[in-house]
Amino acid sequence: MDGARIVLRQQLTILVLLSITACSPSDVGADKFENYLQRLSRVADVEVDAMATTHRAKIPNFSQSRTNKIPNGTLSLIDFLSLSGCALQTNIARRNTSMGRTASASQKLILDLEFLRLAPACIERLTRQGEAEIAKTLHDNIALRQTHLKQRLFTALLAGPEWQDFWRIPNRLLNYPDNASGDTAQALWILSQRVERFLDNRWTENDEDLEPLLAQLRVSSGGQLIEAARLQTEALTRGSAIMALAATRGAYCHRGAITDVGTVTKTVIAKYFAGDVQAWSARVSQRHYEIQTPLLALETRLKDVLPHEYVVWRQHREALLEQLYAAPREHVLSAQALLDGC
Repeated sequence: MDGARIVLRQQLTILVLLSITACSPSDVGADKFENYLQRLSRVADVEVDAMATTHRAKIPNFSQSRTNKIPNGTLSLIDFLSLSGCALQTNIARRNTSMGRTASASQKLILDLEFLRLAPACIERLTRQGEAEIAKTLHDNIALRQTHLKQRLFTALLAGPEWQDFWRIPNRLLNYPDNASGDTAQALWILSQRVERFLDNRWTENDEDLEPLLAQLRVSSGGQLIEAARLQTEALTRGSAIMALAATRGAYCHRGAITDVGTVTKTVIAKYFAGDVQAWSARVSQRHYEIQTPLLALETRLKDVLPHEYVVWRQHREALLEQLYAAPREHVLSAQALLDGC
């Protein structure tokens, strides 16, 4: 009786595990590559160990202590009281509250942008009233904020938590790129245009509303793209290795002619690589195109203040994303050399 209960318990455990597996969402891209590699391997009767995982291009995490080094300017209580009648007075009041002093980098950027937009009108008013000293103080504060505007933009945008989330590498890609949000590419484009206007001193009050845009970046669109590039590069490198090993064993060519294995391998490549894998890869490349143009525009505008570790990460990121195009091309050239050179 106890033996029957043990067997029943084991059967139930197996059924539960099977149901969990069946309900777990699959990784579409990984499944396509695995299907293709298994067919290449099976036809050539070759097994190649999985490649070592490529180092993931994880974005550096900039500490808050580093981003707090930007000066805030100096306006005393007397200066503040002298601004009565200026819209700028409210900006300075918000900055000097406890919430203002502990504001996030993006909120400090918004306060600086508002200050730069409102200060000129206040200076004109003070000049008419004969308040030359306080007008000069505002001039000095404008110059200070303009000098550090690029650094403030970098700190708020490219060193902020939203940018970290944008480049966060997901554990699984699942149905990517079909499950990718087009809103992030649009938000990135709008953000890059606003940064251009900020640096050209031609923005409006509406442009200062940055936080809704930043919120749209918190969905790891960049990280998904990096992971897709890594997945494809590793899989196609492995596919080329399978074929290279098969070729050294004479699987594809015999006495100057292509073998049956070589002919079937061509069919596998046409059907499962060109017809399936590359369709997925093309959609990933489209996501890359949508993101890359505004991304490079944004980073280029701020290149003067990018810290060394960001530049190094960016170079590694771009080299990996370039493999979205290079890896399929290299795989095709490798296959052609092995199968068409008999």
